[in-house]
Amino acid sequence: MNRFRGLIAIQQRIAAGSGALQDVLQAIVDETSVMPQANGVVIELRDADQLYYAAASGSSAPMVGLRLPLNASLSGMSILTGQPLQCDDSETDSRVNRAACRRVGLRSMIVVPIPHQGQTVGVLKYHAPQIAAFTDEDMLVAHLLVGPIAVGFSSIAEADAQKASAELRKIVQLKEQFVSSVNHELRTPLTSISGALTLLTSGAVELPETAAPLIEIAARNAKRLKRLVDDLLDLDRIDGGKLKYVIEETDLCALLLDVVEQTSPFAAEAGVRLTLDAPRRPVLAMTDGDRLFQVVANLISNAAKFSPAGSTVQVILLPASAGARIRVVDEGPGIPAEFRPRLFDRFSQSPHTEGLSNMPGTGLGLAISRSIVEQLGGKLDLDETYFTGAAFEISLPLRAPALRQDAA
Repeated sequence: MNRFRGLIAIQQRIAAGSGALQDVLQAIVDETSVMPQANGVVIELRDADQLYYAAASGSSAPMVGLRLPLNASLSGMSILTGQPLQCDDSETDSRVNRAACRRVGLRSMIVVPIPHQGQTVGVLKYHAPQIAAFTDEDMLVAHLLVGPIAVGFSSIAEADAQKASAELRKIVQLKEQFVSSVNHELRTPLTSISGALTLLTSGAVELPETAAPLIEIAARNAKRLKRLVDDLLDLDRIDGGKLKYVIEETDLCALLLDVVEQTSPFAAEAGVRLTLDAPRRPVLAMTDGDRLFQVVANLISNAAKFSPAGSTVQVILLPASAGARIRVVDEGPGIPAEFRPRLFDRFSQSPHTEGLSNMPGTGLGLAISRSIVEQLGGKLDLDETYFTGAAFEISLPLRAPALRQDAA
């Protein structure tokens, strides 16, 4: 009975509103009583070969505005086929991205297409944390709700639709121009500048005593800018599904030894010692070694930057029958409880680290690292039991991951 009251409440809210499409979408996702077992509601709309989260509530609410390739999810499949689809268990359904499902606590879902003028313009999705949480009756209720959405589309004047489409194309074009400018106008000259400064700091060129500190400052800031540019380009590739992965048999022990050797000079500059605790036998995994190297190197550099001089950063490999855990543990100030929920957000930097390092970061490394690890079929998390120092843990399968875009 409550769910039918919810349907009436949605109708009343839509009738009392302005008739704008976004108001209609929000009224539907806000009314949770129509599907009480769901922990999230999403309305995804099609835009050419992409779909985007136009409205959402519950555990999917933070994903509003996310854009994904159309062919990378169950929602996209529903849009392309025009058919309602159901997933009873995300852990066994090959059509979904398990890592993305786990992120929002999704175990089962129903997806209903939204028709408009003979086309499928989007989907309404309900998801739940339990296996097989939705029945035929739930699917029928979801079908009832796509009607108001279709009417909302019809209420949009053609001129407004064309204007919105033109503005969207302009935004996409500006983004592409920005990425191109970052790549060609910044990255190329920065590489040359960094190379020249490295040559000067290496002692190959004799410098006046007063110039040496200035060259060091310039070299340090050039490296920082280059990291920022590289992070921005990686972020754009991740968002566009263009970050390339090469999955092959990789010895995790050898990879970690290589990471530690190559990051030791950076750690030594910060006055920190690196140690590696790994089995003497090879630990083989089907993964992308270069991308995993990138992630572990980022964790080590973070740990070294914020650890006190004379302390140790430990890199630990713990293999198991089906997977492996890679831990990076430091003796720094730890991560405050109030900041931990934002730790993996983009451009997120905790105020408590200010002044702890003369090698500031971009606030993108952890966000990029988590995305890469999830694409490799694993998880990257903070060990919540550490308050003195910090411990990050990568959980990685030994078998090859099913690479997909970040869609449920």
